[in-house]
Amino acid sequence: MERIGKENRAFAEELKKVYRDRRLWFLSIFYFITFGSFVAFTVYLPNFLVSNFSLAKVDAGMRTAGFILLATLLRPLGGFLSDKYNPYTVLTLTFAGLTISGILLSFSLGITLFTIGCLAVAFCAGIGNGAVFKLVPLYFSNQAGTVNGIVAAAGGLGGFFPPLLLTFVYGLTKSYAIGFMSLSEVALASLVLVFWMRFSEQSRVPE
Repeated sequence: MERIGKENRAFAEELKKVYRDRRLWFLSIFYFITFGSFVAFTVYLPNFLVSNFSLAKVDAGMRTAGFILLATLLRPLGGFLSDKYNPYTVLTLTFAGLTISGILLSFSLGITLFTIGCLAVAFCAGIGNGAVFKLVPLYFSNQAGTVNGIVAAAGGLGGFFPPLLLTFVYGLTKSYAIGFMSLSEVALASLVLVFWMRFSEQSRVPE
């Protein structure tokens, strides 16, 4: 029991060291968007494709599997590109891509444009997931494990809210356009945060 108490106190001290650092919350927001988009689309796509485009359940499932596979395979590439180049450059492209993807999805009336938009989301989410964790040890070298856990938890929450938002908006407007546009707006806000962090932390992150 004494050992458990010491470990709990040590964990509390770790949290005190990081929770006041705004960079922790910015990174959490970034992962909330990238990983949250991945989880949300994974959960929502099968029923959405069936109900809105009258696809067979098997077809919808295969398309969703393709989304998952693409985003998952691209995550290591996001890490590799962040090692090779500035991770903020990767995140800039990620959130710019998600902004455009959200707009495209909002105005997609046919399955072709919607598929392109979803693939773009998968590409950006996968790349972005890898890039976010490149920044953690740069800012929190002594608390990387704790911060990784907090950021990962934010990503899990990010997958919970978008389906609720889409369902709520559809209930009010009978359209998913506003819900997808909200993805674009949140990604655009994240893009602004990326620019702000990049230019305020130039001495820490190599070009």
